[in-house]
Amino acid sequence: ASIAAVMGCHNSTEVQQTRPTDSSSPSHHHPSHHPTGDMTTNTYKLQHPGSCSGMFWRNDPRRGVERVAQKGNAEWPRNGSLLTGVAHSIGQGKWLQVTRWKQAGASKWVEDCQGLWMPFTQGGLLLHPVD
Repeated sequence: ASIAAVMGCHNSTEVQQTRPTDSSSPSHHHPSHHPTGDMTTNTYKLQHPGSCSGMFWRNDPRRGVERVAQKGNAEWPRNGSLLTGVAHSIGQGKWLQVTRWKQAGASKWVEDCQGLWMPFTQGGLLLHPVD
């Protein structure tokens, strides 16, 4: 098996996905400037639509926002993992800012995550809503 298949997938077009499509000023973390209009958290199940066994964490894709060190990223989420966070519309894409997550098959949540982001799509739908 290739290293990519063993370790999950890393998107070769990541830079393209993170390119902003507008020149608006940074949000400065004011809720009224939040891209989705609210800070509601939701939970999603990660399931790659292709052959990847999971996905690597991404850095904050927003331009003009100070990047924080990632916390809670000791492992990368495998297919079946649960990710809870705030959805953001950034450019042409949708991203989840993860606040906590649970590895597939694990019983404990990784809490108080910081700087962990996941795109909603990766060659198809990646993050599926959980009821």
